[in-house]
Amino acid sequence: MKRFQSFKLFQLREIAIGLTFIGGFIDAYTYVQRGRVLAAGQTGNIIFLSVDIARQNLPGIMTKIFTMLFFVLGIIVVEIMKHKNNRSHYWRLTSLIAEFIVCVIVGFIPKTVSNIYIAPPLALVMAMQNVAFSQIEGMGYNNVFSTGNLKKAVISFVEYFYHGHRSDVTTALIYFELVFGFAFGAVTSALLQKWLFVRTIWVVPILLLIVGGYYTYLLYLRGKD
Repeated sequence: MKRFQSFKLFQLREIAIGLTFIGGFIDAYTYVQRGRVLAAGQTGNIIFLSVDIARQNLPGIMTKIFTMLFFVLGIIVVEIMKHKNNRSHYWRLTSLIAEFIVCVIVGFIPKTVSNIYIAPPLALVMAMQNVAFSQIEGMGYNNVFSTGNLKKAVISFVEYFYHGHRSDVTTALIYFELVFGFAFGAVTSALLQKWLFVRTIWVVPILLLIVGGYYTYLLYLRGKD
Protein backbone atom coordinates (compact mmCIF):
# COMPACT_ATOMS: atom_id res chain seq x y z
CA MET A 1 0.00 0.00 0.00
CA LYS A 2 3.01 2.36 0.05
CA ARG A 3 2.26 3.53 -3.50
CA PHE A 4 -1.27 4.44 -2.44
CA GLN A 5 -0.05 6.66 0.41
CA SER A 6 1.82 9.13 -1.80
CA PHE A 7 -1.32 10.90 -3.03
CA LYS A 8 -5.09 10.71 -2.78
CA LEU A 9 -6.59 7.47 -4.02
CA PHE A 10 -8.99 9.08 -6.48
CA GLN A 11 -5.91 10.33 -8.35
CA LEU A 12 -4.55 6.84 -9.11
CA ARG A 13 -3.54 6.38 -12.73
CA GLU A 14 -5.49 3.15 -13.22
CA ILE A 15 -8.69 4.77 -11.95
CA ALA A 16 -8.20 7.78 -14.22
CA ILE A 17 -7.59 5.65 -17.30
CA GLY A 18 -10.60 3.46 -16.49
CA LEU A 19 -12.87 6.48 -16.17
CA THR A 20 -11.45 8.04 -19.34
CA PHE A 21 -12.20 4.79 -21.21
CA ILE A 22 -15.79 5.07 -19.95
CA GLY A 23 -15.96 8.71 -21.08
CA GLY A 24 -15.00 7.79 -24.63
CA PHE A 25 -17.32 4.80 -24.56
CA ILE A 26 -20.39 6.85 -23.62
CA ASP A 27 -19.69 9.71 -26.04
CA ALA A 28 -19.40 7.25 -28.93
CA TYR A 29 -22.62 5.58 -27.79
CA THR A 30 -24.69 8.76 -27.66
CA TYR A 31 -23.27 9.99 -30.96
CA VAL A 32 -24.15 6.81 -32.85
CA GLN A 33 -27.24 5.56 -31.06
CA ARG A 34 -28.78 8.68 -29.58
CA GLY A 35 -29.10 11.33 -32.26
CA ARG A 36 -25.58 12.59 -32.97
CA VAL A 37 -25.21 14.24 -29.58
CA LEU A 38 -22.27 13.99 -27.16
CA ALA A 39 -23.01 13.35 -23.51
CA ALA A 40 -19.79 15.03 -22.38
CA GLY A 41 -18.24 16.86 -25.33
CA GLN A 42 -20.04 20.17 -25.05
CA THR A 43 -17.76 21.86 -27.59
CA GLY A 44 -19.03 19.38 -30.15
CA ASN A 45 -22.59 19.95 -29.01
CA ILE A 46 -22.23 23.68 -29.63
CA ILE A 47 -21.19 22.92 -33.21
CA PHE A 48 -24.04 20.44 -33.62
CA LEU A 49 -26.43 22.99 -32.14
CA SER A 50 -25.40 25.60 -34.69
CA VAL A 51 -26.08 23.09 -37.48
CA ASP A 52 -29.48 22.26 -36.02
CA ILE A 53 -30.33 25.96 -35.80
CA ALA A 54 -29.33 26.46 -39.44
CA ARG A 55 -31.48 23.50 -40.45
CA GLN A 56 -34.33 24.56 -38.15
CA ASN A 57 -34.23 21.16 -36.45
CA LEU A 58 -36.19 21.96 -33.30
CA PRO A 59 -35.89 18.51 -31.63
CA GLY A 60 -32.14 18.58 -32.20
CA ILE A 61 -31.88 22.13 -30.87
CA MET A 62 -33.74 21.27 -27.67
CA THR A 63 -31.72 18.10 -27.12
CA LYS A 64 -28.40 19.93 -27.44
CA ILE A 65 -29.51 22.80 -25.18
CA PHE A 66 -30.80 20.50 -22.43
CA THR A 67 -27.70 18.30 -22.70
CA MET A 68 -25.47 21.31 -22.06
CA LEU A 69 -27.68 22.56 -19.23
CA PHE A 70 -27.63 19.16 -17.53
CA PHE A 71 -23.84 19.02 -17.87
CA VAL A 72 -23.65 22.34 -16.03
CA LEU A 73 -26.08 21.00 -13.42
CA GLY A 74 -23.84 17.97 -12.87
CA ILE A 75 -20.89 20.25 -12.17
CA ILE A 76 -22.93 22.22 -9.64
CA VAL A 77 -24.14 19.06 -7.88
CA VAL A 78 -20.61 17.73 -7.38
CA GLU A 79 -19.28 21.07 -6.19
CA ILE A 80 -22.01 21.15 -3.55
CA MET A 81 -21.22 17.57 -2.50
CA LYS A 82 -17.52 18.37 -2.34
CA HIS A 83 -18.03 21.25 0.07
CA LYS A 84 -20.43 19.29 2.27
CA ASN A 85 -18.23 16.18 2.44
CA ASN A 86 -14.71 17.58 2.41
CA ARG A 87 -13.52 15.23 5.18
CA SER A 88 -14.30 11.99 3.34
CA HIS A 89 -13.47 10.58 -0.08
CA TYR A 90 -16.41 8.17 -0.17
CA TRP A 91 -18.68 10.92 -1.49
CA ARG A 92 -17.05 10.53 -4.92
CA LEU A 93 -18.72 7.16 -5.22
CA THR A 94 -22.05 8.98 -5.42
CA SER A 95 -21.21 10.15 -8.93
CA LEU A 96 -20.39 6.60 -10.03
CA ILE A 97 -23.56 5.21 -8.46
CA ALA A 98 -25.67 7.83 -10.25
CA GLU A 99 -23.88 7.00 -13.50
CA PHE A 100 -24.51 3.29 -12.95
CA ILE A 101 -28.24 3.82 -12.47
CA VAL A 102 -28.64 6.14 -15.46
CA CYS A 103 -26.76 3.80 -17.80
CA VAL A 104 -28.84 0.80 -16.76
CA ILE A 105 -32.07 2.71 -17.38
CA VAL A 106 -30.92 4.13 -20.72
CA GLY A 107 -30.24 0.64 -22.02
CA PHE A 108 -33.94 -0.19 -21.68
CA ILE A 109 -35.11 2.87 -23.63
CA PRO A 110 -35.77 2.20 -27.35
CA LYS A 111 -34.57 4.53 -30.09
CA THR A 112 -38.16 5.58 -30.74
CA VAL A 113 -38.05 7.65 -27.55
CA SER A 114 -36.86 11.23 -28.01
CA ASN A 115 -33.18 11.77 -27.25
CA ILE A 116 -34.08 14.72 -25.06
CA TYR A 117 -34.93 12.16 -22.37
CA ILE A 118 -31.64 10.29 -22.79
CA ALA A 119 -28.69 12.58 -23.56
CA PRO A 120 -29.25 15.12 -20.74
CA PRO A 121 -29.25 12.55 -17.89
CA LEU A 122 -26.08 11.02 -19.34
CA ALA A 123 -24.54 14.50 -19.56
CA LEU A 124 -25.42 15.06 -15.90
CA VAL A 125 -23.58 11.95 -14.68
CA MET A 126 -20.67 12.54 -17.08
CA ALA A 127 -20.16 15.97 -15.55
CA MET A 128 -20.35 14.45 -12.08
CA GLN A 129 -17.69 11.89 -12.96
CA ASN A 130 -15.50 14.56 -14.53
CA VAL A 131 -15.52 16.88 -11.53
CA ALA A 132 -15.42 14.22 -8.81
CA PHE A 133 -12.35 12.58 -10.37
CA SER A 134 -10.45 15.55 -11.75
CA GLN A 135 -6.81 14.74 -10.94
CA ILE A 136 -4.29 12.07 -11.87
CA GLU A 137 -1.21 11.76 -9.66
CA GLY A 138 -1.52 15.37 -8.56
CA MET A 139 -2.20 16.79 -12.03
CA GLY A 140 -5.46 18.02 -13.51
CA TYR A 141 -7.06 16.06 -16.33
CA ASN A 142 -10.41 15.37 -18.02
CA ASN A 143 -11.91 11.90 -18.11
CA VAL A 144 -14.86 12.62 -20.41
CA PHE A 145 -13.12 14.38 -23.31
CA SER A 146 -9.57 14.47 -24.59
CA THR A 147 -8.54 17.81 -26.11
CA GLY A 148 -7.04 19.14 -22.89
CA ASN A 149 -5.20 15.88 -22.21
CA LEU A 150 -3.70 15.87 -25.70
CA LYS A 151 -2.61 19.50 -25.34
CA LYS A 152 -0.88 18.80 -22.02
CA ALA A 153 0.86 15.71 -23.44
CA VAL A 154 2.32 17.66 -26.36
CA ILE A 155 3.32 20.63 -24.20
CA SER A 156 5.16 18.32 -21.79
CA PHE A 157 7.10 16.72 -24.65
CA VAL A 158 8.07 20.14 -25.99
CA GLU A 159 9.16 21.20 -22.49
CA TYR A 160 11.37 18.12 -22.29
CA PHE A 161 12.91 18.99 -25.67
CA TYR A 162 13.93 22.43 -24.38
CA HIS A 163 14.79 21.68 -20.74
CA GLY A 164 15.59 17.95 -20.64
CA HIS A 165 13.62 17.23 -17.47
CA ARG A 166 12.68 13.54 -17.28
CA SER A 167 9.59 14.49 -15.29
CA ASP A 168 8.17 16.14 -18.41
CA VAL A 169 8.42 12.84 -20.30
CA THR A 170 6.62 11.06 -17.47
CA THR A 171 3.89 13.70 -17.53
CA ALA A 172 3.55 13.47 -21.31
CA LEU A 173 3.23 9.70 -21.19
CA ILE A 174 0.53 9.90 -18.54
CA TYR A 175 -1.54 12.27 -20.64
CA PHE A 176 -1.01 10.18 -23.77
CA GLU A 177 -2.25 7.16 -21.85
CA LEU A 178 -5.42 9.10 -21.11
CA VAL A 179 -5.84 10.07 -24.76
CA PHE A 180 -5.43 6.48 -25.89
CA GLY A 181 -7.76 5.30 -23.12
CA PHE A 182 -10.47 7.67 -24.33
CA ALA A 183 -9.95 6.65 -27.96
CA PHE A 184 -9.95 2.96 -27.09
CA GLY A 185 -13.19 3.40 -25.16
CA ALA A 186 -14.81 5.12 -28.14
CA VAL A 187 -13.62 2.44 -30.59
CA THR A 188 -14.76 -0.36 -28.31
CA SER A 189 -18.17 1.25 -27.99
CA ALA A 190 -18.51 1.69 -31.76
CA LEU A 191 -17.62 -1.95 -32.40
CA LEU A 192 -19.96 -3.34 -29.75
CA GLN A 193 -22.83 -1.26 -31.10
CA LYS A 194 -22.82 -3.44 -34.24
CA TRP A 195 -24.25 -6.25 -32.11
CA LEU A 196 -25.71 -4.68 -28.98
CA PHE A 197 -27.17 -1.46 -30.43
CA VAL A 198 -28.81 0.67 -27.69
CA ARG A 199 -27.97 -1.97 -25.07
CA THR A 200 -24.27 -1.29 -25.57
CA ILE A 201 -24.54 1.18 -22.70
CA TRP A 202 -24.95 -1.76 -20.31
CA VAL A 203 -21.23 -2.39 -20.61
CA VAL A 204 -20.65 0.82 -18.64
CA PRO A 205 -22.26 -0.39 -15.37
CA ILE A 206 -19.95 -3.40 -15.47
CA LEU A 207 -16.95 -1.13 -15.88
CA LEU A 208 -18.21 1.14 -13.10
CA LEU A 209 -18.49 -1.84 -10.77
CA ILE A 210 -14.84 -2.66 -11.48
CA VAL A 211 -13.51 0.89 -11.13
CA GLY A 212 -15.80 1.86 -8.24
CA GLY A 213 -15.24 -1.44 -6.46
CA TYR A 214 -11.48 -1.04 -6.76
CA TYR A 215 -11.61 2.52 -5.43
CA THR A 216 -13.86 1.48 -2.53
CA TYR A 217 -11.56 -1.41 -1.65
CA LEU A 218 -8.53 0.88 -1.55
CA LEU A 219 -10.37 3.37 0.64
CA TYR A 220 -11.27 0.53 2.98
CA LEU A 221 -7.67 -0.68 3.18
CA ARG A 222 -6.38 2.84 3.81
CA GLY A 223 -8.97 3.28 6.56
CA LYS A 224 -7.61 0.20 8.34
CA ASP A 225 -4.04 1.54 8.42
